[in-house]
Amino acid sequence: MFLNERIRRIVKAPLLILFYITIWQLLSMTVGSSMLLPTPGETVKALVSILADINSWQNIGATFLRLIIGFGIGSIMGIALAAITASNRFFYTILSPLRLIIKSTPVLSFVLILLVSLYSNIVPIAVCAIMVTPMLWATTETAILSIDPKLTEMGKIYYKPFKRLFLVDVPQMFPQIATSAVTALGFAWKAVITAEVLSLPRFAVGNKMYLSKLYLETPDMFAWTLLVIALSLCLEMALRMLTSRLEK
Repeated sequence: MFLNERIRRIVKAPLLILFYITIWQLLSMTVGSSMLLPTPGETVKALVSILADINSWQNIGATFLRLIIGFGIGSIMGIALAAITASNRFFYTILSPLRLIIKSTPVLSFVLILLVSLYSNIVPIAVCAIMVTPMLWATTETAILSIDPKLTEMGKIYYKPFKRLFLVDVPQMFPQIATSAVTALGFAWKAVITAEVLSLPRFAVGNKMYLSKLYLETPDMFAWTLLVIALSLCLEMALRMLTSRLEK
């Protein structure tokens, strides 16, 4: 029974991929224009060409760097603000509307506002940090307020404050924060790409996607899109594995 279930899981993913590729191929044949909808074969050919170009890896590396910096800044800000608002009612009242405003404002608005005062290379980092901050803020605040006070009191007996934080409090908060971080990473990746498309820094995946659209190189645009999706999945998987190890 277990073996049959395992085989079913292994076979399921390739069959689903094949199904969607077939639908894509049929739609492309119906449209009859690679400029409007390239075939899977044309897209794969463009993807191979992109991956074989050293400049493509420069663009991917630059986008990754912006993501890491922006995500790191946003995570630190979110956790720090959560610690402040969870421990002080006055700051909660003052700062909570700010979190709501950030969550409700479209990414496009932040990009356009920041383009007025920041360099194009900095805008994606800033937008990424802005998108991540409220997500980690809200989750961490909830996690802090959910800490079992009995465990904290018990920890005071055996540990000094700093040690108690990492041995008693953090283990209680970590699962919620880790889950939120994985979700936030997906939003951060999309925010960085969107900001790059609009701000057009010299080296950026978003820049290459925009140029593909500008010059009507639709297979390249589809190939970059597939690459962005694949990289996003890999990033989330890597972070999920890392948080799982840390949790253990």
